[in-house]
Amino acid sequence: MPSGIWAKADSGRLLPVRDTRLWVDDSGPRDAPVLVYMHGGPGVGALEFETYMKPALADRVRLISIDQRGVLRSDPIAKDAKISVADLVADFEAVRAALGIARWQVLGHSFGGMLAMHYALAHPDRVSRLSLENPAYDAAASGHWVAAATAQALNGASPEAAVAADRLADRATVVDPTFFDKLGPAMAALGDRRQDLYVVQAKHRDMFSRLATTSGLPDARWEQGQIPGLALLKSPDFYTPMIPRVQGLKMPILYVRGSGDHTTSPEEIAALLAAGARMETVANAGHFIHVEEPAELADLLAS
Repeated sequence: MPSGIWAKADSGRLLPVRDTRLWVDDSGPRDAPVLVYMHGGPGVGALEFETYMKPALADRVRLISIDQRGVLRSDPIAKDAKISVADLVADFEAVRAALGIARWQVLGHSFGGMLAMHYALAHPDRVSRLSLENPAYDAAASGHWVAAATAQALNGASPEAAVAADRLADRATVVDPTFFDKLGPAMAALGDRRQDLYVVQAKHRDMFSRLATTSGLPDARWEQGQIPGLALLKSPDFYTPMIPRVQGLKMPILYVRGSGDHTTSPEEIAALLAAGARMETVANAGHFIHVEEPAELADLLAS
């Protein structure tokens, strides 16, 4: 068994799925409604969600959280591996079948919102409710919106980087792998202020560095998520326009937004509301509601 604290969790294990093994944490009452968490990044992992949300959701749901293919506690993948959104959808469906779960509430955070939406469209009979936490479900709309927020944050601090981000924010700019290659340096120009785009509460600005220090995971485990993350950014289905497909969702939809989030674009929000989504805004939270206000998010998910 791999070393580190993560290998000692009695609710987590490596589950053989298709051609790999995924880390699956399965906790809570067996007879409770099932909630599956799809993490963002792509390539971040589910550990920070488990850390904050397992206590908040204890005894209220059966919580399934999964490190996606090649990420964190799941088996690493080859550096030249190709991964698509469809691959991850197939992985989640294989996990559901392996665990013998008939239907589950699907929660997607950030990029996980895109994944959750693809899953809900592919397997509607398996989804009791589609829940979205600050989703970036349409790559073009979300990419332009994040670029606009970056430009605003850089304005006056780094004019050259602000201009570069503002050009990316233009709706005429094509969102493809090269888009994110250009957005990265613009966001890096923010330095420590980059966290302002994602976190509202100052005490959580270092959440990932603290988690890396206390998790017992070696550095290589944290770094391996870059491989599937970059592979997904090269996959054509990552760029599938999803806003036009929202009307095809026939299950209940819960959209939870942090009051300080800069990821979900107005176009994405409008499409969700037009499809009948219930929108709830959590005050004093940014992109990571599950870290900053876990109790409030848990109440919404368990309702």
